Amino acid sequence: MQTETLHSTSQTTDFTKRPPLSIVVATTKPWPEIRACLNSLMDQATTVGAEILVADGNGRGLPDEGRESYERVIWLKELDASVFGLRKLAMCQARGEIIAITEDHCRVTPNWCEQIIQAHKDYPDAAAIGGAVENGATTSLIDWANFFLVFAPFVSPIRNGPSERICLQANISYKRRVVDRIASQLGVMEMLFTRQLRDEGEVLIADDRLLVSHVQSHGFWRTFAAHFHNGRSIAGFRLEHLGGMEHILRLGSTAILPPYLLWSTLRALVSKPRFLGQVFGSLPLLALLVCCHAAGEFVGYIAGPGRSPQRLA
Repeated sequence: MQTETLHSTSQTTDFTKRPPLSIVVATTKPWPEIRACLNSLMDQATTVGAEILVADGNGRGLPDEGRESYERVIWLKELDASVFGLRKLAMCQARGEIIAITEDHCRVTPNWCEQIIQAHKDYPDAAAIGGAVENGATTSLIDWANFFLVFAPFVSPIRNGPSERICLQANISYKRRVVDRIASQLGVMEMLFTRQLRDEGEVLIADDRLLVSHVQSHGFWRTFAAHFHNGRSIAGFRLEHLGGMEHILRLGSTAILPPYLLWSTLRALVSKPRFLGQVFGSLPLLALLVCCHAAGEFVGYIAGPGRSPQRLA
């Protein structure tokens, strides 16, 4: 892998002063995939004095021309890295007191940066704060199924305050003090990292003031492939810490994983009747997606992650 750091700024950066907020966005696709995300961030990041770090595994994540519009962006390159490795790269270089994560296909609300800073003031003991997510890809049932399987527990309304489960890489922020606890050599998988923090006794907070729109449409077959690769990636991350018996139990659990995932997704959506039509319409697709995810975990526990982490966007 090639690693390169480019400070895309025409201004002198004062590295002796820690910014209140760092925003990390990983991308594995060429420009303009990240444009809408950055455009939703630039003005408000300037207002609060935040830094933006784009971790680019493609090498062409930012534009060759017109880069002056993104002069405040710190551009980090690690070619062929996964989104997990890219997030770790940027989080370890971020200087902010708070480190926020979103995805290159998300759009944040106009006061997102301000609300993150305020939320961490309101919850000074919180190790991580997760917000809410709305679906921005609404034209097909496969896109709804994809969204529900990942984000059902984090769609408004969510219960604010201490929580065992909070939103992940689309809308999460960490106190700087916990970043050095990232243990995986594969990078940062927020699902496992937040569980690690919870198991260590740290406080996790859900806060619906923090809102992003998730705009992702893989198309029909690529959505199934994405959930297979996600399952295999999860298994690959877990393998770093599994003993022999736990490895066997995890492998066996993939047999009951599809009904469990489907049940937990539907349970999270029961209290959100505004999605009733989309839930019933996408139910057969949801059932197939959870099978793809379970198949990915099964393969991952046998053969490791392979290149599945690099195939996720």
